Amino acid sequence: MIAVRNFWNTSPLAWIGRVPVYVSGALAAAHALAMILTAVAMAAGAERLLQSLQFSSGAVLGQFEIWQFVTYAFVHPPGLFFLIELYMLVVFGQEIEKFLGRREFLAIYATLLLLPPVALTVTSLAGLSSAILSGSAALHFGVFIAFATLYPSAEIFFSIRAKWIAICLVAVGALQALAARDPVGLAVLTLDCGAAFVLVRRLRAGEFLPDFRAMLPVRNTPRLRVVKDPPEASIDAILEKISRSGMRSLTSAERGRLDRARENLLEKDRAQ
Repeated sequence: MIAVRNFWNTSPLAWIGRVPVYVSGALAAAHALAMILTAVAMAAGAERLLQSLQFSSGAVLGQFEIWQFVTYAFVHPPGLFFLIELYMLVVFGQEIEKFLGRREFLAIYATLLLLPPVALTVTSLAGLSSAILSGSAALHFGVFIAFATLYPSAEIFFSIRAKWIAICLVAVGALQALAARDPVGLAVLTLDCGAAFVLVRRLRAGEFLPDFRAMLPVRNTPRLRVVKDPPEASIDAILEKISRSGMRSLTSAERGRLDRARENLLEKDRAQ
């Protein structure tokens, strides 16, 4: 039995029985299906079909094959590393979706998907280079970078904090691209990691996607006197607001107070 929920809030998109389904999980299922279809196409010798799906700046500019801006990320030759990609998308993407909301997660994912091919098309149009791109390794690594930006102190592998793992992985990936003389790979890695970091920082501050409800005209709004609540009462009020209206209803100041309270609890747990 599948129960569909509000598409834009932080609750699951749907329930399959008692199993929650988030957008990140649905995307992972789509990529897994794409891997199976890619394997079938490779076995059938359909190389021309796969080439028409992967991104090529020459094909985009010459034959206007603009669908490649999206389809390149779904060309997946079978491999063990692909399972790590899906793990990053499901586990870390779900946490991003829970905290920021579905709309914000989709904005991050779409940006990480489109930014590399758009940038490579611009450089090719300027005559700097032509490029070919396929797979979603950088895209899903960018999802992990977004998680590490959102939860830098989260302990993941052997109690190592997420921010240190992210820094190490970015450094290793950059060195691999340099050693392989792969400027396209280095550029894509830099774009996706940098975009993930900037987007999450701005989304946490409420500066990336506007709340259109706040743009509606308000008539005869009385002025309210600001009263500073004790820290505990303030956090309780924020939690109650989240339970009623979701994370997206919080203002920038409320998100800041919630983040500070979370960091203080983490520090107390580490001190014990």
